[in-house]
Amino acid sequence: MSKPPDFSYTPEQVKTLSETAVKELEEKLSVIVNIPHPQRNFKNTMLAFEQAVSDLYEAVQVPVMLAYVSDNAELRKAGQELELKVSRYSVDLFTREDAFSALSEYAGKNEKLGETDARLLEKTLLDFKRNGLGLEPRKKNKIKKLKKELIGLELQFSLNLRGVNDALELTGDELKGLPEDYKARLKKTGKGGWLVTMDYPDYMPFMDGAGDGEARRKLEFLFNNRCSGVNVKLMEDAIVLRRKIAKLLGYASYADYVLADRMAANGENVFAFLERIRAKLKRKGGRELRARLKLKGGEDRTLRAWEWRYYNNQLKKSKYSIDHEKIKEYFPLETVVKGMFEVFGGVFGARFEPAPLNTWHKDVRAYEVKNPDGSVAAYFYFDLFPREGKYKHAACFGMRHGRELADGSYELPAAGIVANFPPPSGDAPPLLKFNDVVTLFHEFGHVTHNIFTKAKYGRFSGTSVARDFVEVPSKMLENWAYSPDVLRRISGHVNNPAEKLPEKTIKKLIEARNMDSGLVYLRQVFMSVLDMRYHTARGKVDTTKLYEKLMKKISLVPLSPGTHPQASFGHLMGGYVAGYYSYLWSEVIAADLFGAFEAAGVTDPETGAKYRELILAPGRSFDEAGQVEKFLGRPSGEDAFLKSIDAA
Repeated sequence: MSKPPDFSYTPEQVKTLSETAVKELEEKLSVIVNIPHPQRNFKNTMLAFEQAVSDLYEAVQVPVMLAYVSDNAELRKAGQELELKVSRYSVDLFTREDAFSALSEYAGKNEKLGETDARLLEKTLLDFKRNGLGLEPRKKNKIKKLKKELIGLELQFSLNLRGVNDALELTGDELKGLPEDYKARLKKTGKGGWLVTMDYPDYMPFMDGAGDGEARRKLEFLFNNRCSGVNVKLMEDAIVLRRKIAKLLGYASYADYVLADRMAANGENVFAFLERIRAKLKRKGGRELRARLKLKGGEDRTLRAWEWRYYNNQLKKSKYSIDHEKIKEYFPLETVVKGMFEVFGGVFGARFEPAPLNTWHKDVRAYEVKNPDGSVAAYFYFDLFPREGKYKHAACFGMRHGRELADGSYELPAAGIVANFPPPSGDAPPLLKFNDVVTLFHEFGHVTHNIFTKAKYGRFSGTSVARDFVEVPSKMLENWAYSPDVLRRISGHVNNPAEKLPEKTIKKLIEARNMDSGLVYLRQVFMSVLDMRYHTARGKVDTTKLYEKLMKKISLVPLSPGTHPQASFGHLMGGYVAGYYSYLWSEVIAADLFGAFEAAGVTDPETGAKYRELILAPGRSFDEAGQVEKFLGRPSGEDAFLKSIDAA
């Protein structure tokens, strides 16, 4: 059995790692490229290349993660530098003529391969071709240079956001409407005020509950101008570089270049998909907007960016009598986690047992994921509270891919949830708002994809699927948070764990799920269209002007004057470039898959086993749409999704 990952790195070790890991890979590549043509076969060429590359990524995966989670500033800095070096080396690696020639030479033998082995060869060759291999040297070198430049811009954008420590100083009057435990954990100023930061546990509750509209306006202005002085230019420079790369590779746009290796296939299909969804949502969104304006009252018939969350929350409290600050008393973190493990352990046939494993911080909890026979299937970690220098949002971090090793043994996968839930306040235990519960289930969906993988190859393991499929398991698990049976199992009052969430509240939570689905999904459509327009534009893109135009037209809520939200839209400077639509695309598929659980019973272990086998275990070993069709018995469609959000 493979050991759990080790997190006890020093900054010095991380600094030297890029050289040692790359040197090892180079030695292995030297052997591969020098094999005489007659002796080439799948094992000594394609498989050897895949294992060598996976070994490199495994060597750096944890140290790079430490750049986002370590409380040691020097270690974070070393991890950031390592991430940049390895990302740039990856460009070098997949633009190497000798490696491409060796793989092409083997491919030319046309050996009969099984489906997964053939797919590995096809996808690996595609990686090289998408980096300009097969093109004339001048073009190939230009692409290589542009890609490295682009990586630098993207990492700087992310680094700027991680360094944000802006805060708004507010008086006690400006904090009216917010609960005492919220106020208790804010930093006090010497002048008798309180500091509200840009971190989500500060920002979101304030925008939901603060009665002072001017205070909300000031905070929203600050929040949507994070890093705007530097990040707007970084994003616009990146868009220019991406367009140049796509043109050199023979694509009409960067979106078409990206989508050639996605389920959606091209930009035309994405725009058509988004327009179909928008058309269905428009009427519902309009009705929701009018209801919030009625609650707002007054002469101004526009719902502002700093108003919509507040009036949405007020409507939720009045129409559905849901006071989310009150009901969080039924969601103590420990109770929710215990219930979540029980529910999904039953569905997927696994146990989550606390284990005394090495971690990266004293607040991190470690678990062994056990199979029914008691054997260890994977390792899992929780890092749930904010701290200085830590990643600001919620995410699943894959720390090790499950894969078959050269000796035939299986490397056990490892993954963790990094989040920023409200921490304990004095003697009071941490309490989750219902939205936090949904977020926890979402990220745990990504975890299931990582820990239940049976993929033979690291490159197909866990979440290493097409980007527009990667959110399917996470959106899937959100559905369980709205199941009455599951809500009973994961809730228990903080003062009396036996007291479950009241049935009346459960009913209202489920009814309230779609009270704002029109506006929420229109916003998602807007951000997806914005991303696609940024990356299909022919000329220079004014990211602010286009943001302003599309936000009002599609989301029905205008951009606040003087704000630049794109400066903190990290998805477009990371893995979701020309891919933000993937969230919606994945959610449509997930709704269809969840229908099978609804039909059999949401905690049905047989359906869970089938889902684990056909959707989670393969990763990208097979065509994603084909696996979905196997599970459903038909191709996936949009009807289940539209019905689930009352927009059918």
